[in-house]
Amino acid sequence: MFENVSYKKKFFVLIGLAIILGITAYKRSYKLTLEAYQLVQEAKEQLAKVNNSQQKIANLKEEVGYLDKLIGKEAANPDVVQQEILHTFSKSHNNAKLVKLDKIHHASNEYFNIYTNRLLISGTYNELLKATYDYETQFDFSRVVSIQFFTEKELRTNRKKLFEQIIFQNYEKIY
Repeated sequence: MFENVSYKKKFFVLIGLAIILGITAYKRSYKLTLEAYQLVQEAKEQLAKVNNSQQKIANLKEEVGYLDKLIGKEAANPDVVQQEILHTFSKSHNNAKLVKLDKIHHASNEYFNIYTNRLLISGTYNELLKATYDYETQFDFSRVVSIQFFTEKELRTNRKKLFEQIIFQNYEKIY
């Protein structure tokens, strides 16, 4: 039956049949395999994101802990912080004198309530430095944000007196 057909026609029929079989094999097997491979790759990427997310959460928790340590322990009442400032000053064993402790200044933004305390002390330079060092190392209710040294001349004795102003801030999260 195929003896009367030329080799050229047989060749073209064979090429056509190979193309048809290739298309059928692609649609039935290769296409599904490529789609499954693509799904596996997407699943691997999502898994990597999930694993990376867990690491990011752990890093964020570490950063929050560091920031809490940096900005001070959260106190329930700002008056407690002011009392602790006085308690720490009385606990430190130096001859610096407490001149003034201003009332609490309150400010807020959309994330935090910010409480600021201003302490004014006088004494010698070494005494003031020791008091500052004590607040920096031992006081964890609030953080020292500013220190300013200045002198004032007493009119009665005509002597200069050294003062230090220490500004503390603590933060409270707004929920």
